[in-house]
Amino acid sequence: ALPICLTPYGVALLKRASVVEQELRHALEDIEAIRGHAEGQLNIGFTAVASSGPLPDAMAAFRHQFPLVALQAFELRPQQILEGLREGRLDIGLISTNSGPGSGAFQWEPLFSVGMHLTVRAGHPLRRTTRLQPLLDADWLVLDPVDDPGSPLASLMRLHGLGMPKRIVQSASNLLGLQLATKTDLISMWSDFVIEGTGPLTLNRSALERLPISDALPDFAVFLVYRSADLMTHVCTEFTKEVRH
Repeated sequence: ALPICLTPYGVALLKRASVVEQELRHALEDIEAIRGHAEGQLNIGFTAVASSGPLPDAMAAFRHQFPLVALQAFELRPQQILEGLREGRLDIGLISTNSGPGSGAFQWEPLFSVGMHLTVRAGHPLRRTTRLQPLLDADWLVLDPVDDPGSPLASLMRLHGLGMPKRIVQSASNLLGLQLATKTDLISMWSDFVIEGTGPLTLNRSALERLPISDALPDFAVFLVYRSADLMTHVCTEFTKEVRH
């Protein structure tokens, strides 16, 4: 049997229908909230860096206040979050970027900023390197797709007019990445939250050494991103209060 595929017209219609379906869901949830039944669903998209800020505490507080709301969180790349917001699959996003607010189609509300650091395992032969250029021939670890121009490593190299390192290992898992960073010769880039042990990923302080790099490293700002405050459901509005708090 021949596979059945949507025509370009069908794809366009399906996207619009998905948005309409999600808006109907939001309307019904708001009606139930007005009636005193705070139920429904809240879909959150977040980037890896954003997950180490107020998100876990906000989710815990929200869960305590609204135990009947189905809470779903998805770690995604910024473009995937924006696409999810555009199509109504996500209600809100927490996006980390070093290039400022993005598309004017959404509201970008700054939450906090976080510093980034280049690190190596304790005793690494390159641990005293002070410039980026000599590190380009070393082995690197990245947590984002290597072709993502907004990733921390790509942003760092672009800032200094350098090409991407040739030898890269990619791990989509932060936990696996942290183990690779501490047990292999891979050079890696981590946020303040990981280095200082204030986020969900903690490590032995002596397991990683910060490279004494004199080249500037870009800070990343985390934004709360949504389509419109007026179109937020009641539970989404309450969740944003927890994030800001």
